[in-house]
Amino acid sequence: MRSTRDFLTGIITGVVIGILTAPRSGKETREKLTEEANKRSGDLKDQWEKGMAQVKDGLEQAKTQVNQYADKAKDQYNQYKGQAQSEYNKQATKDQYNDKVDELADDAQVGIENTKDSFKVN
Repeated sequence: MRSTRDFLTGIITGVVIGILTAPRSGKETREKLTEEANKRSGDLKDQWEKGMAQVKDGLEQAKTQVNQYADKAKDQYNQYKGQAQSEYNKQATKDQYNDKVDELADDAQVGIENTKDSFKVN
């Protein structure tokens, strides 16, 4: 993030110095500065909007993935619940369910971490 900011600052500084040292009248220079500032702010706005769209997409993806894991856990719970016949089977089913829920929660966490990592700026 810092290297991007430094890069943009360098570009803007170079453009401003170039404009200020060009042989133009004060009015032309001000118009040129205004034009360049509007162009650069438009570029930054576009980049911001693209970044926000990526973040929103990533969050929706993570949300969908977590919901899928939750639905899968519910389905498996219902499957195990129907199979339980005795107290022993009930306890075994609870243990299997808890293990599966833990496994699915871990998978969901990995998915969320992967999504976060994909949005990190180098």
